Amino acid sequence: MKYKIFISSVRKEFEKERKFIKQEIENDYILNRFFDVFLFEELSSSGNSPKEVYSEEAINSDIYIGLIGSDYGSVLESGISPTELEYDLYNKTHNDALIYIKDVKFRDAETKKFIEKVSNHSYTRFNNRYELMDAIKESLGDFIAKNLRNYRAFDSEILLNSSCDDVDLDALNLFFNVLDYEPIEQIRDEKGLTKVLSTIRAGEYVDGEFRLNTAGALFFAKDISKFNLSHQVKMVRFFDDEGVKTFDKAEFNMSFLKLLKEAELFFNKTITRMSQIEGFKRETIQEYPLEAIREALVNALAHRDYTISTAPITFYIYNDRIEIKSPGRLVYPLTVNDLEDNDPIHRNETICNIFAKTTYMEHVGTGIKRMKDAMRLNNLEEPEFIESEGFFKVIFRSNESQRGLNERQKQFLRLNDVGEITIKGYIDMFGVVRNTASKDLRELVDLRIVDKIRDGGQFVYKKVD
Repeated sequence: MKYKIFISSVRKEFEKERKFIKQEIENDYILNRFFDVFLFEELSSSGNSPKEVYSEEAINSDIYIGLIGSDYGSVLESGISPTELEYDLYNKTHNDALIYIKDVKFRDAETKKFIEKVSNHSYTRFNNRYELMDAIKESLGDFIAKNLRNYRAFDSEILLNSSCDDVDLDALNLFFNVLDYEPIEQIRDEKGLTKVLSTIRAGEYVDGEFRLNTAGALFFAKDISKFNLSHQVKMVRFFDDEGVKTFDKAEFNMSFLKLLKEAELFFNKTITRMSQIEGFKRETIQEYPLEAIREALVNALAHRDYTISTAPITFYIYNDRIEIKSPGRLVYPLTVNDLEDNDPIHRNETICNIFAKTTYMEHVGTGIKRMKDAMRLNNLEEPEFIESEGFFKVIFRSNESQRGLNERQKQFLRLNDVGEITIKGYIDMFGVVRNTASKDLRELVDLRIVDKIRDGGQFVYKKVD
């Protein structure tokens, strides 16, 4: 059940603020679970008069948000404005109206009288819609704490249809393989796996039976689909920069640690790796540092909004970049600009708590810095972080343009099932003339990325292992 919020104000004066409040509540991963916002202007026409409609909504709402500015508004036959009438109707059965008064240079006389009337309630002053929204979110947070004392975050909700039989022992073994918290190993040896799961807060005992919570299922369940949890990761390797030509793709729906293992295999299979000879040593150069890419995917799994069931995490590899996008906006009040400087704020505290006990998330809250450091150490641009349209995206840029390789050369190096090729094979693959094919392959040989080997009466060009 959701609580209904009624926004009362002179609609023309607070048109932008009204829409902004509703949008912010709908986009907030917690508030949206508990509140529906009623705006009269968004209601479709019905047979009832406007006064009847907003009067009924005001009376039946759980929370009243009143905005007062400079204008009192039109006056009804009863001698008061619709805004004051809405306040009176709500106040007959409630005593907790939330009043917000905008600082303005002028107020009409009726508005001043209305402010005196509502002053029996505590009220908050604001200058702009952002200050207003901060105050509203604080009040709604207090409402949740007061009325929903048994509230659990989504990732800690108990799955009553789960049991120990749902636990995948292979997933647990993977967890112990990457475990970076010695007390858990001692608990496993002395008290068993169920005690381990309860200790890391992957579930708890309910009426004498152990039940997984949402986080526990995402990490350790054999069949996550049984619990109707959206956790897919879609990976695609494109031939181009625009995402038109698909080279390879995969979609993963398994538990987190299995998923990370499979995603790493896909990444290594489809990404360009080049070997160069430096002196007497052969050095392998990878387009992107694996530690940065892995960190971004772990962050996406740990911080995505799992209440959004219509979109997966996407991991797209283009010729010139990698984009990892996860559903959900940043947790309020974080913004992209202050991501690295803030103390960690977690949407999914239980998921992060489990990850923090592994080598995948050694120091909670430092992931952004680790990604940046890894890219810089590999002479690459720092990753870009973008929040847009309900998604958070990380972009990693390749430095292949600095190596001067053209698109045909890049594609040949990415074709892992083609280890060697003749000039004729290169011509057939890319539809180029012989001179172009020879030039492309000669440049790769000069860079010591490809070896030129005589094979009978012809030369074969083989990628350096």
